[in-house]
Amino acid sequence: MLSQEALNKIIGIKETVPLSHNDMAKFMSVTMFPFKETEVSLNVLSFYKEVELKLKELGVNVIPYEKSLKHISVYKAIKRCFLIFGRNLYVLYNNLFTNKEKLFYVTFQVFLNTLFKRDRVRPGISIISLGESEIGNLPMDNTLSFKDTSVITILDFPKNIKRDSDFHEHFNTAMDMFAHHMTNIVIGVDDEKFVVYNFNASHPIYNLNDGKLKQHLLEAVIPKVVAPIRPYKLSEFIVMDNKFNINDISYREIIKEFVEGGKLFDQTQLYPQGKKIDSLPFRNNFYRWIGKLHLDNRNGMSYGFLAWQIPIKISELFPVTDIKNILGLDVSNRDWFYVGEDLFIIVEIEGENFYMKVPEVWVMTQRSGSDKTHIKPEKDLVKIGLKNGEMFLQAPSGLILDDDYKPSFDTKVILSHAVGNAILSSIFNHIKTQKEYVKKVTTKGSALAHWHGYINPSFIPEGVFVHGINNPHVACSSPQSAIYALDGKLNLFNEIIKSNKNFIGDIHIEPHHGTNINFDSISDLALLFINNKEMSSLGNKYLGLYK
Repeated sequence: MLSQEALNKIIGIKETVPLSHNDMAKFMSVTMFPFKETEVSLNVLSFYKEVELKLKELGVNVIPYEKSLKHISVYKAIKRCFLIFGRNLYVLYNNLFTNKEKLFYVTFQVFLNTLFKRDRVRPGISIISLGESEIGNLPMDNTLSFKDTSVITILDFPKNIKRDSDFHEHFNTAMDMFAHHMTNIVIGVDDEKFVVYNFNASHPIYNLNDGKLKQHLLEAVIPKVVAPIRPYKLSEFIVMDNKFNINDISYREIIKEFVEGGKLFDQTQLYPQGKKIDSLPFRNNFYRWIGKLHLDNRNGMSYGFLAWQIPIKISELFPVTDIKNILGLDVSNRDWFYVGEDLFIIVEIEGENFYMKVPEVWVMTQRSGSDKTHIKPEKDLVKIGLKNGEMFLQAPSGLILDDDYKPSFDTKVILSHAVGNAILSSIFNHIKTQKEYVKKVTTKGSALAHWHGYINPSFIPEGVFVHGINNPHVACSSPQSAIYALDGKLNLFNEIIKSNKNFIGDIHIEPHHGTNINFDSISDLALLFINNKEMSSLGNKYLGLYK
């Protein structure tokens, strides 16, 4: 319905974002971390050689290691050493004189590496590493930016993992491997199969002998490298000075939904216990610190969310001819424009073009790391908003947004769904259809849930539409995931109109990640799962049924 440029403006994405598998392959640059063939298994070595060949065929920029390096000047190395020294002084003060969480010193080995290991892999170039690497010489130790360089580690297939291993076995295994190897992606391989792990907690297993390695790399590995996990920071929000009263009568039913609906969702077992960073097997405290930095100094990771969209204020639609006649603007060849600071889009409805202001939206949601099914409203709930591509955050009265508060990894996916709901509602209102849905979302609002599993297609409720199954397998929090959410929802419009069904909501499938669903309420959705035991489960059990 809208161009990528318009979608970017709505969501507030400014960087270049490749969306297709092939564009991602051409966008990717990778180098090979030095290794000794005698120190890796034959399975790992032969798999890597095939991978390197297929990546080149796919158009990936494979760079020799020596050419991937950038030399750091003595001045910059010494400057970094002073920063490390300052960090250690701060850690000393913190550990001696405050009651905050104990921090870790940067080791003397890191000082030495900073001073003398001054040839490092440039940001934007990913690294493939084989097998075990020594402390102090991991790929991470040889990068200019662990944040801007993804590490893909190819290892022997985990001995404890079988084809029928459950979600939790895969999840625990993957998290331990990420910490031990300081890597973003793990590929475990034996003589007949390989598994791909990333921070989405997915665990696809592929046959090595099916002749589809090139396809598997294009669909399951490259997108995870090009669109890695990217935690949102408070600095990316406009934090509002005024706070909302969580006890206000207008929020009473919403809070009730979170509390009672959350308890119901606990029975579904779709929200696994999160992982504390300190519980992971990092090989030293320096790596533990770097791991926390990579996750925006978070103490842990939790999976899934529950959210509630505050009642929508719909926008009025006007004939596109009015843009030039009334506003005096020429927007030929564009489907977006600004009037002052307000963002407008142009949409086609039954062969005619109309323009509308992009609605401002607000969502009540949970902070990252909270217990999703047993929330404490006064500390776990915040309001996030989207207006003209800017993200806003409003805290409840009494909550101080200190360093312990972290926004959800899925923030922009949540806001993309919210603004998509508002745009569709505005269009439905204009053409006088889906009146029941429009009334509901403008007076009551609607629920949004996300978990790391998929709905059995046999149990999809009538009036709920599905999108996203063919999208690349990107990481949560990537800009791609937000674009797919909004674009997929808006492109359902014609399908909804042609179906003559009462639109209830939509299911947004994120392959190798999980599911987002817009629904009437948190409680109703939880009861649907409770009363239909085979409706969903954690992991990839039902994903293949959509193809």
